[in-house]
Amino acid sequence: MSTDELAELGTLTGAAFDAAWAAAMIAHHEGAIEMAKTVLADGKNAENLALAQAIISGQELEIETLRSL
Repeated sequence: MSTDELAELGTLTGAAFDAAWAAAMIAHHEGAIEMAKTVLADGKNAENLALAQAIISGQELEIETLRSL
């Protein structure tokens, strides 16, 4: 989130806050997944590759949860 987006989030309450927070977290997690996919495509270190795969799996599950909220 940009500083402006974070400031806007701070002005919201209730359902509007919940929806904006979930949307921001989904975007954040999607970014992490894209970064991890780059590691899987270009990385060589086994520990990095394992961590990248774990990040993808975990973030995908969290995105599913956030979407259900």
